[in-house]
Amino acid sequence: MPYFKISMNKLLSGEQKHRALKSMHQLVVEALKKPDRFVMTSIADSQAMHFGLSDDPVAFVEFKSIGLPDTKTLSAAICDLIMKEFDIEPDRVYIEFVDEPRHMFGHNRTTFEK
Repeated sequence: MPYFKISMNKLLSGEQKHRALKSMHQLVVEALKKPDRFVMTSIADSQAMHFGLSDDPVAFVEFKSIGLPDTKTLSAAICDLIMKEFDIEPDRVYIEFVDEPRHMFGHNRTTFEK
């Protein structure tokens, strides 16, 4: 059930979004070893956002999954992706990691609880 969302104050073209969503999806599959069919990615561009009283390019990431690996390694991979895809510096990125309990995430009329 990984969910990877990037919100940013930059305006992206449709092609940029499409390419980035593919890159985000691939990062999740490789980092978490999760099946393609359960990975959800999202981009919210052109958001009204400031960081440190500046409206320079900035991003906020929500990264949620049932079971997370080393978040320091994952943070580096996410920041690298954001720099490559959107030209946003890593020091202008916040990442919220959430390791979801199985019973707190629903899908297909049930939860992921065993």
